[in-house]
Amino acid sequence: MNKSGNENRSVRNTKRKLKEALMTLMQTKPVNAISVKELTELADVNRGTFYLHYSDIYDMLHKIEDEFFVEFEGVLNNSTPSDENDAIMYMKEIYTFLKKNEDICRMFCSSNVEISFFNKLKLLIGNKCCSVWESAELQMNRKQTEYYNAFIFSGSAGILQHWLDNDLAESPEDVARLVAAIIANSAKSFLVVSDDIRSEPVS
Repeated sequence: MNKSGNENRSVRNTKRKLKEALMTLMQTKPVNAISVKELTELADVNRGTFYLHYSDIYDMLHKIEDEFFVEFEGVLNNSTPSDENDAIMYMKEIYTFLKKNEDICRMFCSSNVEISFFNKLKLLIGNKCCSVWESAELQMNRKQTEYYNAFIFSGSAGILQHWLDNDLAESPEDVARLVAAIIANSAKSFLVVSDDIRSEPVS
């Protein structure tokens, strides 16, 4: 392997050790209580090396978050399901990605994470939901869409947390089938019972 390859591997290894140490610390304390000193000591990484990659703990957390969302958005936008079978395959890709990134999911689902992560996640999922509803020709107005997307996001976040709490005991495909069934059945019921919030024309 050439020198550049060795350096890249060294950088990846350093970042991995720092990320693992940050995950460990965030299990017991909020980000603002974590110092670079204790992080680097736990990771067995020199503080000077830390500052080659990050300006502070928040910068590190935000860069991990940004990398996660770039990949996650790619998975979300890879396709738009048009029927239940497509939805299962689509959800399987999502939960396979989440399982692959279990460590990051656990870190950001901890009680010590900043709310900005969930706001970004909610926005991404909401935007994708709107394109799916449009593709499926679900006749929902803006207010209905807002309520239903909030339901989908909260339910999805709850399922992810429960899956993590159970140490990912179910396969991504099993979780995908469950989530796809919940969404398909709830959408039909929601449109029937939500006439009272049809206070505006369907968009």
